[in-house]
Amino acid sequence: MGKGRIYEDPVFEYEDPCSGRKVIRLTDYLGHSNHFYFTDPCWFNNDRSFVFTSQRENEGNMFRYDLDDHKITQMTDLKSKGRPGGCVSQVNNAVYYFVGRRLMELKLDSLEERVVSEVGTPYPPGGRANPTADGKYVCSIVTEPLPDTGKKTISYSYSSFVQNFARKPHALIFKVNVENGDWEVVHEDHRSMGHINTSPTQPDIMTFCHEGPWHRIDQRIWGLNIQTKEAWKIREQHGDYSVGHEYWFADGETIGYHGRPRDNSGEHVFGHIKWNNEDHVEVSFPFHSTHFQSFDHTMMVGDGTNCFASDAKPYIQLFKWDGEQYVGPKILSYHRSTFNDQYAHCHPRFTPDGKYVLYSSDLTSYANMYLVEVGDYDTLPGLTEDYVAPHQRR
Repeated sequence: MGKGRIYEDPVFEYEDPCSGRKVIRLTDYLGHSNHFYFTDPCWFNNDRSFVFTSQRENEGNMFRYDLDDHKITQMTDLKSKGRPGGCVSQVNNAVYYFVGRRLMELKLDSLEERVVSEVGTPYPPGGRANPTADGKYVCSIVTEPLPDTGKKTISYSYSSFVQNFARKPHALIFKVNVENGDWEVVHEDHRSMGHINTSPTQPDIMTFCHEGPWHRIDQRIWGLNIQTKEAWKIREQHGDYSVGHEYWFADGETIGYHGRPRDNSGEHVFGHIKWNNEDHVEVSFPFHSTHFQSFDHTMMVGDGTNCFASDAKPYIQLFKWDGEQYVGPKILSYHRSTFNDQYAHCHPRFTPDGKYVLYSSDLTSYANMYLVEVGDYDTLPGLTEDYVAPHQRR
């Protein structure tokens, strides 16, 4: 195993049992394969290739997937047992990621690597390496680690989520100059922070969140100017709603999010707002998905629920704005994923041309990546209250 190795996983095409759409399973290996988190840039090569994470031969690495010939190329040789991830900068034709304290730049075509910086932050980097729109900086976050109590514990997805929220750890957001490796703190606080997202079009602007159980967070979404270090509330929370899973629209100015009542009763909402809090729109959204993604407000993709939820809706779903309200959902495909860990979270995202949705699912035991064609929205079946999932039919 090593950098540059070529894999040719058998591609499997099938008709979705719910929508009739053609679904393409892109990977097939005895190890988990998943695309990057839905807010993390991954596309390059005129949007015909993307970077993903896979565990192969008992190691976790990053790989290149070429859609035209389904060729898979190993990009790193990290000797990692985890699921390394990064973010692509199309401007720099590179993917950025951390190895310990080293910020790495990996050229997408040559696979040439260089150490951009060995950051001297008080704690080891653990977040994503998020490049700015102009490719001049990479932003990330470090958090004070949990104290060592000497007691053995087992770590699993979200195992310290509530504990981190409650202890209010020291956390820093910093930027690294890609050219010379200099790094600088641009924001710090004593609280759990995460979900850093640089604007895809505005080099100085990014968002981050105050992390924790949604109903307990006073203010989730924050904006940050990495040059002036000014931080501000976005979609100020002063009522009974909790909001989150914010993401940038393609314009790099508008942020989409969804929300629900803090007591988890009543109707959900979907909203979008400019980074400077202008042009705020928030509407009733009587549907549920764990994550949503879109290029604008006109059509969104959601991932429903895991397949074992009491009221399971394990489908990739489409929602459409009709000028007055969101209609749907329509069933695009049956993902039947467990959401057991991040590798099994579907995190659906449109391909850059909007013609397909890319998602991950562990419906066949190991997580794999899937493509499903969007096609004509009106020909898709509606997800009605009495619709029964294939795995629940008798």
